[in-house]
Amino acid sequence: MLIYLKITALLFPTSDFRHPVVTPALMYISQALTKCPVTTLEEVTSGLILCCLALEYVTLSQRFVPELINFLLGILHLAVPVKQSLGYTVVPPFRPVGKNCDLLVIRSAEGAESWSRKTLPLSGVQGLSFLSEVERDHYRLSLLATCLDLVKRSVLLYKSLSSFDHIFQPIRILLTKHLPVESCSTHIKDLHQEVLVSVSGAPTLQPPLVFDKKKPIPLKLFTPKIVEVLDYGKKRGSSKQERERERLKHKYKKEFKGALREIRKDTKFLAREKLTEIMSRDLERKRKVKELFGSLATQEGEWKAMKRRKK
Repeated sequence: MLIYLKITALLFPTSDFRHPVVTPALMYISQALTKCPVTTLEEVTSGLILCCLALEYVTLSQRFVPELINFLLGILHLAVPVKQSLGYTVVPPFRPVGKNCDLLVIRSAEGAESWSRKTLPLSGVQGLSFLSEVERDHYRLSLLATCLDLVKRSVLLYKSLSSFDHIFQPIRILLTKHLPVESCSTHIKDLHQEVLVSVSGAPTLQPPLVFDKKKPIPLKLFTPKIVEVLDYGKKRGSSKQERERERLKHKYKKEFKGALREIRKDTKFLAREKLTEIMSRDLERKRKVKELFGSLATQEGEWKAMKRRKK
């Protein structure tokens, strides 16, 4: 994957605001620097290579990558032997204290004095094997030197930002108070001093946003047409004819509503009268039908009685 990311930077323009290949690649690098835990020297090597690629991606556009600065601060934090009263904040995937928080702490003074700068091998991301603790310290110092060099490149890249002092203040505190370089080689000391000089200076206080003392003079525009608006949001004309028209319109609406109300009352009354008439007719019809059925039943009974007498 590291090779693919390197090839992407060589084949495609990395300074575009949005690119279908470079933008996802840069997002992948940012997520890897934020989400992937750092528990071994191999993972430290992979992270520093990703930092190199991130700097290569944003060199032309000078785009700010906060994941890069946080990761470099975390790598430097791994070289701090005493992690108390830090004065800066370590963000994930790093932790202030705990297991694997001292991966880059030098164990022996012999290894710090006999170290010489070497390029980090790409095979270091797959697996590392050391014959002695001195050799392991040499590799730790190589990682530390690479990290300081990346910090130096980041300082040169973001020097023009107005928030530069605030961005690099945690790194400045770490390099000044917590990173021991007295027993290291001359190269580490010189690199440490160069980075410290480049990020020196306390963060400047930005002036707060305030209103102007004098209101800006507005542009000369046409005089707006002002219409008088009285109580309850009712707009009325200023002339006598307009007021009379508004009065007639209001009277018309009032009379119209009254007429509708009377029509509804008349309609309901007619409906009730019609219903009463229909119900009375139904009752009369039912009474007549009942009388007819009774008469027929009487006649049928008499006929059956007469028929029985004849037999």
